[in-house]
Amino acid sequence: MPSQQDVANLANVSFMTVSRVINDHPNVKKETREKVLKAIKELGYYPDATARALNTGKTRNIGVIFPHEEYIFSHPFFVELSIALEKQLSRRGYHLFLGTNKTDEKYGESVNFLNERKVDGLILIAPLKNDPIIGKLKKANLPFLFLNGRGEDRDSRFVDSDNIQGTELLMRHLFELGHRKIGFVTGNMLELNANDRCNTYVNELKSMNISFDEKLVFRGDWSIESGYSAFNALIRRRKDITAIVFSNDQMALGGIRAAYDNNIYIPEDISICGYDNTKYASFSVPSLTTIHQPLKELSESAAEMIISKVNGKEVLGDIVIPAELKIRDSTRKI
Repeated sequence: MPSQQDVANLANVSFMTVSRVINDHPNVKKETREKVLKAIKELGYYPDATARALNTGKTRNIGVIFPHEEYIFSHPFFVELSIALEKQLSRRGYHLFLGTNKTDEKYGESVNFLNERKVDGLILIAPLKNDPIIGKLKKANLPFLFLNGRGEDRDSRFVDSDNIQGTELLMRHLFELGHRKIGFVTGNMLELNANDRCNTYVNELKSMNISFDEKLVFRGDWSIESGYSAFNALIRRRKDITAIVFSNDQMALGGIRAAYDNNIYIPEDISICGYDNTKYASFSVPSLTTIHQPLKELSESAAEMIISKVNGKEVLGDIVIPAELKIRDSTRKI
C-alpha cells in the first residue's frame, strides 16, 4: 500500500507539501498541487481519514438530515436529491452521511452528529417549522443550511427552487386552459414549502377573480396514499371540479390511480398537475404535467454553500432557483 512519503517522492516535493495538498491548505502553488494530485492518482494513494481529522480538526463529512425516514426511502424526489447531493459533495472531496430528525428520540441524528462531532456541517432537508434543533446548532456553532425548504429564522441560509413561482405557473396554465373549479392538495403543512404553495394557490385564485372554496382544498402529507384519498374526497365534495393541483408528483400519482379506480378519465374528465418532475412523472399514464425541480443546480449550490460555511467563508444570501413548467398529457383545455 502506497504511503504519503511515496507520493512525496514521486512528485519530488516534501512530505509536508503533500500534507498541505491533502488538507486543502491554501498556501500551495497551483502547479505543485497538480503534481501532487497526479502522483496520488498514479499511486492509488488514499489518505488516512482518521489521521487527517486529528491534524486538521475536519472530518470532511457532511450530514444530511431529513425530517422522517420515509422521506429517504419512500419519496422519489428526495431519493433523487440525495443521489445528486452525494455526487456534488464527492466531487469536492466530501462524504455524505444520511440521518433523520426523529422527535421521539431527542431529534435523532442531528443531535448525534452534533454531540459526537461526526460531521463538519449539516444540510437540513425540508425542515419543519419551529424545529428546536436550530437553536442547538447555533449554540454549538456548527455550520448548517436548509435545502428544499427554509426555516422561520431569516438569519439561517437556504437553497431552494421558487415555490411561489412554480405554483403560479401551474395555476396560470390551468386558467389558460379554461379551468375555474381547481382543487388543491397540500403537502405537510408543518413545512414552510407546503405553506408557500398553498398560499400561492389562494392568491392566484384571487388574481383570477375566482372565489376561494375551502371544500376544494385537501390537507395531504406528500405520500401517494394521501394523494389517493385527496382525489376521492375532492370529487365527492365538488362534483363540478375540473382540475386538481397536487403539491408533489407522489400525491399526483395517487390521484391518477384513484381516478382509474373511479372510472374517471384524465384529462378528458379532469386535469391533474404534480410538482417536482420526478422520473416517474413522464412514465405515468397519462404523463404528468408538473413543475421541474432542478436537482443539479440545487445540489450543486447546496454543496458549495455548506463547504464555504465549513471553511469559514462568508455566505451573503440565500439561493432561490427559478421553477420550470413541464406540460404533458394530464392537462387539457375545456
